[in-house]
Amino acid sequence: MTPRRLLAWLAGLTLSAALLAPAAAFATETDTIHFSDTVVRAEVSPCSGAPGTLTIVLSGVVHFTDLEDGTEHMTVTTNGTVTFVPDDPSQESFTGHLAESSGSNVNSENLTMTNAESVVLHGSDGSLGKQHILSHLTVNANGTVTSSIDIDEFTC
Repeated sequence: MTPRRLLAWLAGLTLSAALLAPAAAFATETDTIHFSDTVVRAEVSPCSGAPGTLTIVLSGVVHFTDLEDGTEHMTVTTNGTVTFVPDDPSQESFTGHLAESSGSNVNSENLTMTNAESVVLHGSDGSLGKQHILSHLTVNANGTVTSSIDIDEFTC
């Protein structure tokens, strides 16, 4: 499961639990989960369009805090390496680093989620690729989105 899918799944579960549970039904709890993963998939270079193999090696940590009043807080921090190797060795390859930080807060009144991600890639031809992602969402207890930001920029 990718970190982004994990975050979306956990956020949905967190919202459901916070809105359905009685406010003082449990004591404060905290959990910490460490994870690591390697993702290898066919991909196309965003700079040249050349097909190849993308490899992402990542590790991170998830912290959960559930308060007695039903409020829940979660943070996810992920770091890793990224490589892209083209099928055609005459095309440029890339190596680099990724960093991601996500968080959510849920209570009986609303849900807020924020995700910030940065990827910096160095091309074998001396080029530089950068991706910056920022997303934020606020939803009230009725399920209405009251605030939303979605920025995804990639430059080569």
